[in-house]
Order: sequence, then C-alpha cells, then structure tokens
Amino acid sequence: MTEREIREQAVKAAREWLGKKESDGSHSAIIDLYNAHTPLPRGYKVRYTDAWCATYVSAVFIKLGYTDIAPPECSCTRMIDLYKAIGAWQEDESVTPQIGDVAFYDWQDSTAAGDNRGAPDHVGIVAAASGGMLTVIEGNYGGAVKERVLQANGRYLRGFGQPAYWQKTSAQGIAPATPSGPPAVSSWAAVAWAWAQAMGLCDATRPRDPITREEFVTILHRFAQSFGK
Repeated sequence: MTEREIREQAVKAAREWLGKKESDGSHSAIIDLYNAHTPLPRGYKVRYTDAWCATYVSAVFIKLGYTDIAPPECSCTRMIDLYKAIGAWQEDESVTPQIGDVAFYDWQDSTAAGDNRGAPDHVGIVAAASGGMLTVIEGNYGGAVKERVLQANGRYLRGFGQPAYWQKTSAQGIAPATPSGPPAVSSWAAVAWAWAQAMGLCDATRPRDPITREEFVTILHRFAQSFGK
C-alpha cells in the first residue's frame, strides 16, 4: 500500500467506532482494547468513567498494530510528550495536517492568533483537510465517538502528532515516497542534534527515524570513546 492508502486505513479504523457512546456502554469495547495492550502505558488501567479521548485515539492505532509510530497513552499531555520523544510532534498548528494525523486541542485557547502553548484538553484523528477546514474524529466528544469540523489553524488547536506512516509502506516491501528535501529536525531537538553530530555520535541523516539496538549500542560506544574510555 502507498502512504496515502495507509493513512486512509487509519481513518477507516477510526470511523468504525462512530456512534459508540458512554450512555449505552458501547464505548467499553474501546476501553477494553486499550487496557488489553501490553505493556499498558504507565501501568494504568482506564476505567469506563474516565475521560477517554486519548484512549480512543490510542485504541485506533492499537487495532492497526501501529503503536510504534503512534505511541499509546490515556493522557493528552503525556501523549504529546511521547510524540516529541520520537520526533513526530508538530508544534505549529498553522501547518495543515494530513489525514491520519493526530490533532490536539486546548479549550482555554483565547485567540486564533499565535502559537498556542497551553495544556492539551482533547485529541482526535484528522479524517479530512480541505478548503481551509478540518474534519476530526474524536472519542469522548459529548460522551461519544463523533466528527468535529473546524477551521484549520483556528482557535483551540494545540498542535499535531504526525505518525510516520511511510515506515509502514517500507515494512510491507514497498518503498516510501521520496520526501521533498531532507527530513527536518524538530525545533526542540535542534541543539542536541547539532551536538550529537559534532561529537560524531550520528551523521546528518534520519533525525526522526527509530533506531535498532545495534545502532543504539554503537552510539553508546562512540560516546564512551569520546571520553577515552
């Protein structure tokens, strides 16, 4: 499959739970799938009465087997931290997301102007982005899985998680599309990335890729050698 097809697959999986809601207990299937995942994030078993927007997003990716590119969590704040840790966080909400990206909200955002850096309150999966508008599928939207339509770069948007769907095309034996230019280093990692290159711990490629165990131990070995050990 192409990257676009894999993104569409994620949106399809998200839509399969449309209409599930707390009032009749049908949302319990989402909670149960999340709680069955191992390892359970932070060892916390989500209750049916908990807020479950992040749990819903996580369950979609658990269902697809994509937790390596979309880290599961039941907390919006912690989920953002995990996206940052894998270099898949887009802080600038003026960037138009692609379908399958993960949209975070801050209901305390007072204006549409500028970059919102507030604490996230809610999250969903982008199902469409066209004509300056976004359609986002969300769990726990009024106690149910529903779609929300809002203006791109509008009020309340906090930023986006950007799962590396292209990695799934490669995993299935199909080469990913060639990106337009080298992958960008996240702003929060730029100083550390430059230091790692100066120390000879890595080259200037693949700043957002996961690493293998042998690459990890090689980095550790080079770091130790830099101190003459």
